[in-house]
Amino acid sequence: MQSSLGKMSAYKMFSWRDRAAGSIEQTVTMFLELGEAVATRWIETRKGVLLLQMVPDDRASGAIYLFDRQREQWYMLSFEDCEDRFTSEKFDRAFSEYDLFRLVEQPGLLLTEFQPANP
Repeated sequence: MQSSLGKMSAYKMFSWRDRAAGSIEQTVTMFLELGEAVATRWIETRKGVLLLQMVPDDRASGAIYLFDRQREQWYMLSFEDCEDRFTSEKFDRAFSEYDLFRLVEQPGLLLTEFQPANP
């Protein structure tokens, strides 16, 4: 079965190890400030945090990011047919259709299952 948003890939954004943050809330707030964005979806487990980050007042500007709390690494999730134009509704569909909660519970899966091939 072909998923409605095409193939999903995960891209390492940057390590957060050198950033001092006392809580996950501070970590997410600092991340959002980098892009002058807001989180319209925030799903958190002991191992990961999944965000739908959007530009304020632009309902179709969303991008999906995952923070691996153990490795202190941010990833961007990319979908073949919907790059960074997510709405809340598209996020909800992707969350269900691609079982994104599994990645929030086990972010280490991004290291093996979804990394794009190196050229």
